Amino acid sequence: MRIEKLKEFITEKELDGVLITGRENLFYFTGSSPVLGGYLVVTPDDAIFIVPELEYEEARESSKVPVEKFKTGKELYERLSSFKLRRLGIEGRTSFSTVQTLREKAGTEDFVSIDDVIRDLRIVKTREEIEVIEAACRIADQAMMAALEEISEGRREREIAAKMEYVMKMNGAEKPAFDTIIASGWRSALPHGIASDKRIEKGDLVVIDEGALYRHYHSDTTRTIVVGTPNEKQRDIYYAVLEAQRKGVEAARPGMTAKELDTIVRDVIKEYGYGDNFIHSTGHGVGLEIHEWPRVSQFDETVLKPGMVITIEPGIYLPKFGGVRIEDTVVITENGARRLTRTERELI
Repeated sequence: MRIEKLKEFITEKELDGVLITGRENLFYFTGSSPVLGGYLVVTPDDAIFIVPELEYEEARESSKVPVEKFKTGKELYERLSSFKLRRLGIEGRTSFSTVQTLREKAGTEDFVSIDDVIRDLRIVKTREEIEVIEAACRIADQAMMAALEEISEGRREREIAAKMEYVMKMNGAEKPAFDTIIASGWRSALPHGIASDKRIEKGDLVVIDEGALYRHYHSDTTRTIVVGTPNEKQRDIYYAVLEAQRKGVEAARPGMTAKELDTIVRDVIKEYGYGDNFIHSTGHGVGLEIHEWPRVSQFDETVLKPGMVITIEPGIYLPKFGGVRIEDTVVITENGARRLTRTERELI
């Protein structure tokens, strides 16, 4: 079906074919993701996955599309030339140098973006995809519980991150979905405070943002704790974020736009007086990439549909004081949304 959608696009746009080289898209359409990459060529009548000779055996075992191999760049472009791809659909991420080489060596004259058709396909997950993402979320929850047990006064942020990543891999993850964020004290006000050598101190807010990559799919979750007893201001911003996050999860449903969901969450933060300190979007899509469609922001009018997987992650960041973020990965259902990450959200 996925390849057929590309063929429909080829016919609609009067193309000679499309060329896919992005790793995530190669996996999406072929079921294979060679380390050295490959070239998926789809024409009105055919689909061929061309890979370096070194990757041929692996690709042949895993690909749902017939596989060919090449030894040299010359051999590759001779094969691409044989498809007569004068008007070609390509991904927006295709490099300028690749475009120039296709012009010079494959005879391509005109290029058309295929990003919209790929976005429309990937934005709604199948039941099988959701099951894999849910498994990635379970691994993330296990890692989060390990962090909550390990965090204490005097521990370095990197020590906690290392333990979490160990737990992920021991439970089946390929690797972390992204660089693990452990941001304590003043660093918790940094939205992307990747774990450092800083030692955690008593009274610190600690933001823990992590995810697991499992069978090519990602998960994403954030919790914030206080080491010791939280003070009044820490409690104030924590419960502002918690209320916003809960209302976002409760409000998310098919038929609303991503912008409307962002507004619901953002308005809670504003009511608490911290609107200027919520400095990012409410969330983003999750799947083969950690950040994909839709963007749950004021700039995305995408209508939410059952099967979309997104994050809901409001935050408040006070420079030199600290910050709070609470995040779950959720799936849009027929009548609402279901949390896929389940770690307790109350202040610990």
